[in-house]
Amino acid sequence: MTPENIRQALIQAHGAARLRLSSGVPSLVPVLKVLREAGELSPAEARAQATRLAGAGLVGTFVEMRILAGRLQARAVTVTVEPAEE
Repeated sequence: MTPENIRQALIQAHGAARLRLSSGVPSLVPVLKVLREAGELSPAEARAQATRLAGAGLVGTFVEMRILAGRLQARAVTVTVEPAEE
């Protein structure tokens, strides 16, 4: 995980990215697995992030969101990564 001060510097210099689930994801099970593996989250924390991912999306550095997108796509979950408008 990227240290917070470096994360914030990257976001300030390059902008944030937003990762969202594409519509029509049939099951959140693969999403929950990826989120738990990637962030060492509890089941409740993973479910909260999955809910955000299905709604407004998760925001982070472009690299963080692309890595997470790649892990989700490897499990056949369709996602989009776009600049975050904050």
